[in-house]
Amino acid sequence: MLFGKKKKDQPQQPATIKEALASESDADESEVEITEAEVTDNGDAVTGDQEAVTDSAAEEPAQQNRPPASTFTPGQGPHDAKEVDTSKGYLDFGAILVPAARGQKIRLDIDQKTKRVVSLTITIGQASIQLQAFSAPKSGGVWKDVREQIQESVTKQKGRARVLEGRFGKELHARVPTVLKDGRQGWRAARFIGSEGSRWFLRGVIGGRGALDRKASAGVEELFSRIVVVRGEDPLPPRELLKLKSPEGAKRVAASAQRNRANGVAAAGQGGDSGASRDGKNP
Repeated sequence: MLFGKKKKDQPQQPATIKEALASESDADESEVEITEAEVTDNGDAVTGDQEAVTDSAAEEPAQQNRPPASTFTPGQGPHDAKEVDTSKGYLDFGAILVPAARGQKIRLDIDQKTKRVVSLTITIGQASIQLQAFSAPKSGGVWKDVREQIQESVTKQKGRARVLEGRFGKELHARVPTVLKDGRQGWRAARFIGSEGSRWFLRGVIGGRGALDRKASAGVEELFSRIVVVRGEDPLPPRELLKLKSPEGAKRVAASAQRNRANGVAAAGQGGDSGASRDGKNP
């Protein structure tokens, strides 16, 4: 199923978010594929959604885990809804506005029990990114706590996790053991990134080749930097999952296979006093 609209030719890449919003409503025809899939929460931080690789493939990125400092642009997006003047050029998923782009594939992850949309998983090229937005205290500090919870979950999965510097500041690189289709021992890898805004926290989980190769993840990282979060003014407890919905007028097509709850941060803290729950309300 394709969801998009026709746009006029736009030869140059916009330099600012306002220009991007304006140009995307007048750019070349852009089509976005939107599907939905039920997900279950098995309590793991890194799940079967992530690409399985051999030991050698998982180790190679360690030699290049820090790209040149000039490629980092801390402070650039995601954006608060109050920072933008229009939502033209964006797909409205409720708490998250996603910039429409040619070749995007967006999956609405729906909780099997509650039938609630708990996350968006967007694929660009060989990389994917799962997005969830949560309420957060004005004082911040959510991303630090979440990283610690994920590390704990990865350890329980007998995996490895480490914190590195990335485009959006500190990010967590995780991998857990798995058995490959040919019977060999391998790993499932994921990169967790986060951004804190005005009383909200946006978490992204990069999978596919993007979990191992920064060049492959360039598209989803750029997408993350241009996401707009709509927090709303309602009082909410910290770490409440902000409501997601399907864009108005979009047809929703069920995916062929059921998915595990993709890298649920909520699951990362279930064993302790973190207050995480299986319904996705807390990161």
